[in-house]
Amino acid sequence: MSNIALKSVLLSMPLILGACQTVTADEAAVARSVATTDGHALAQAACAGCHSVERYGLSPNPKSPEFPTIANARGLSVATLTNWLRNAHNYPEEMDFYLEDDETASLVSYILSLRDEAYQPPR
Repeated sequence: MSNIALKSVLLSMPLILGACQTVTADEAAVARSVATTDGHALAQAACAGCHSVERYGLSPNPKSPEFPTIANARGLSVATLTNWLRNAHNYPEEMDFYLEDDETASLVSYILSLRDEAYQPPR
């Protein structure tokens, strides 16, 4: 799904949900699924040259951690990963590129979808 299509879906959600006054678990799951799908496509396009972006596999660059390893890192949260991805000065030179806010959110959603089911995120 393109960024334009994703934005259209996400922007229309308040109108749809406003009529219902509640967000069902199914609707929340659909929104997460859209973000995760876009995040996966972005990861394949921008990150897979160095990182393994799939649930299983080794990174092409041995110095680049696999996405599931990142997802299960101690202390990682939506906030910490988002902050790291938004601050380009934190990147190694190979990762010095700009992400729009929606791209960052999609990539974070995708990476965190790779957490082990037994993983308990920090509170």
